Amino acid sequence: MVDPNAVYREQLFELGALLRSARQQQGKTLEALAEKTLIRASLMAAIEQGDLEALPEPVYIRGLIRRYGDALQLDGETLASQFFAPPRIQRRSWKETPAAQLRPLHLYGAYFMLLVAAISGLSYVLRQTAPEVTVLPPLNPLDGTTTQPAPSAGSDSLPATAAPAPAEPQSPIQVRMTLTAQSWLRITSDGKTEFEGILQPGDTRMWTADEALTIRAGNAGGVMVSYNDRQAEALGQPGMVREITFSPAEAISLAW
Repeated sequence: MVDPNAVYREQLFELGALLRSARQQQGKTLEALAEKTLIRASLMAAIEQGDLEALPEPVYIRGLIRRYGDALQLDGETLASQFFAPPRIQRRSWKETPAAQLRPLHLYGAYFMLLVAAISGLSYVLRQTAPEVTVLPPLNPLDGTTTQPAPSAGSDSLPATAAPAPAEPQSPIQVRMTLTAQSWLRITSDGKTEFEGILQPGDTRMWTADEALTIRAGNAGGVMVSYNDRQAEALGQPGMVREITFSPAEAISLAW
């Protein structure tokens, strides 16, 4: 049976990852933030880990996310609006409820699919209209051996996306990524995390690997990828979480 809370756990996991990255970027501990926000450190840790069962009622989770985000100088209200709280988690089996014996199974399946579609559409609209809430700087790892220095604070020029030098040897796996909408991303090359943060519409990156390249996107519909100069395709549907691994032989889609 499909877990009706799976979508909400994914939302909480992505928001928690963003908050954790911002906290670590600012060098703050959970204990220090607990004194500032009056939120127990264990609750903030549960948010960062996406542990839905360890948190209170959904309406309080939104309030905790808002206060946590504001404490990190992010837009807490926007962050909280991206968490669509599930109904109260049922503790007894669905088969034991009277409704399970009164209604056909296909009606429950249709209702759940309609709920997922509505949440996905609203999430996509909010992601398009919400202001940027990340403090993570965009990275530009074009290959595994060189790193471009970040521009100075007084520089007027923006970091440009450079194409790989023609003279450099070709890697077995080359994935070019272009953003059509804002999305949280985590890139893992040969088991090493190369990037984790938010990219904006129009951003383009080239990622390479020798054995495996894994891309996890919070808004799969806004991420266009081209594997080894093939035709670019979207990772998935707008507003949905998707993870995919590219190998030298083929691309392997993982569960989401």
